[in-house]
Amino acid sequence: MLIQFSVSNYMSFKEEAVFSMAANENDEQHHEMLYHTGRDSLLPVGAVYGANAAGKSNLFQALAAAVLTIRESMARQVDESLKYMIPFRFCQDTLHQPTCFDFIFTMDGDKYQYGFSATSERVVDEYLYVYRTARPSMVFERSDTDNYHFTKKNEKELRNYVSKNTQNKLFLSTATAWNCQLTRAAYMWFASRIDVYSALGVQQAGQKLIAEGEDSLRAFLLRTLQNADLNIADYSLDKQKRIITEENLRKVPPFVVNLLMAIGDNQSHVLQYDIMAGHDVKDENGDIHRYMLPFRDESNGTQRMFFFAALIKEALDHGKTILVDEIDTGLHPLLVQYLLQMFLNRDINAHGAQLIFTTHDVSMLSLSIFRRDQIYFVEKDNASGQSVVYSLDEFSPRKTENIRNGYLQGRYGAIPVIDRTGVIW
Repeated sequence: MLIQFSVSNYMSFKEEAVFSMAANENDEQHHEMLYHTGRDSLLPVGAVYGANAAGKSNLFQALAAAVLTIRESMARQVDESLKYMIPFRFCQDTLHQPTCFDFIFTMDGDKYQYGFSATSERVVDEYLYVYRTARPSMVFERSDTDNYHFTKKNEKELRNYVSKNTQNKLFLSTATAWNCQLTRAAYMWFASRIDVYSALGVQQAGQKLIAEGEDSLRAFLLRTLQNADLNIADYSLDKQKRIITEENLRKVPPFVVNLLMAIGDNQSHVLQYDIMAGHDVKDENGDIHRYMLPFRDESNGTQRMFFFAALIKEALDHGKTILVDEIDTGLHPLLVQYLLQMFLNRDINAHGAQLIFTTHDVSMLSLSIFRRDQIYFVEKDNASGQSVVYSLDEFSPRKTENIRNGYLQGRYGAIPVIDRTGVIW
């Protein structure tokens, strides 16, 4: 589970921004939803609010940039750049400074802290600590790109992997690729237990899971759609291998899964899955008939719910942390709350899955739904171009306070300041 993420010198975040899923132990509200691991009490759901262009998406992109840099490290060629490093560009001092990431998380019952700083050319610093007690123990430290530090106990094993690493690769990934057990658990958390999705990414990833899914996924999807009152009784997949030109490939509609198999001779060999949705309709005699319709004819909200449910099933099964940008895109607020309840329900969410999302839906800004430490805001200072992240918990609102009205009135910041002087009514 994610405990904390911090980033600095990335896109609109010049100074360190910290986002935490650790619960405030002094807050007893909705205590039943917390997950207790070691000395930490963790939140299953986190919501991020803010004005357009405030930096909400940048926060999620920062986390995605770090995760992808880790996952793609071993495939990186010696002369290849670290393409996800995007420093804060509104200051000459930060343009050539490294971007810094730091994670605190749990994996297989152990607590880890891992972080690195990098420019587009090289990894500058990197470290991994594990918490066997209340204090962290070093697994490795790396400074000035090529200086590595290990404990006496692990020196012999870890030193073997230094020569296999390069300036533009992460030691965590390199050591794990060479079957190092000291780094494996931490690396596998990044490889398989956390994912970030844009609005389009939800659809693409969901489609792939559905195409590869088993009966348990089918049952979950149909139950979710029926509970959401979307009137889909069944669905089918037609899997075909087709050859599509690159020009036509760009025109493939979003309801079709396209897995690129090979590119050659200006042709793309693609596995295409056409989805059909079954609707049960009563005729005038009360008899039920099933009609199969192309999934592209379903509403955007139905498609979104269908694909999102597949991601949720995977997260719940494996205790994953998923971050979804603009969760309310195409979905009714009550449907969003229905999805959140899956993560908030300990019987359904038995493995500690987490859902973190950005939204503009103020109907959920209520202490009857969330704890104060679950609601975050992102605000940008337009004069400097810098974004900052802070929690509602910092304002210590009363349990009876109307958070929605307070937010819309600007009590917590993170809302657009609209100039209405030029508006003609």
